[in-house]
Amino acid sequence: MQSELKTVLREQGLVVAMDGEDVLVETQRSTGCSGCSSESGCGTSALAKLFTGTSKTPIRVKKSLDCQVGDIVELELDESRLLQHSFMAYGLPLIGLFILAIVFSNFVESVFQVSAVVKDISAILGGGLGLYLGWWITRKIYKPVMPELSKVLSQKS
Repeated sequence: MQSELKTVLREQGLVVAMDGEDVLVETQRSTGCSGCSSESGCGTSALAKLFTGTSKTPIRVKKSLDCQVGDIVELELDESRLLQHSFMAYGLPLIGLFILAIVFSNFVESVFQVSAVVKDISAILGGGLGLYLGWWITRKIYKPVMPELSKVLSQKS
């Protein structure tokens, strides 16, 4: 029987605060374009810079290692969890948008025998409601698995 290979994502961060049993770690945000030689002349890179926030929000992780404020640590997350997080954050709201847009549009057309403009407006309203419901389900029900501290790379002197 062949064992499964687990891909682990690793990221370095700076410990910025302690909060009881948790550690707040600030990581450096970067876009996928940061390593490309065409970054300066690429439209995708320009859009990424426009929509990527510059504020650094710390990540709350359980304190599983002996570290202090100012230490540089390494965080790990199973790559399969990243796909699950992405689906819940983006996929579920989009699925809700499409399904409720179609349902509302078809319902209004079949029950009320309305014009195409009203049918389109009901599709927009249904899509908005579906997007909101998908977002709400993600925020209220889904509990993501957070990264874990894997090692302390350098300690504050």
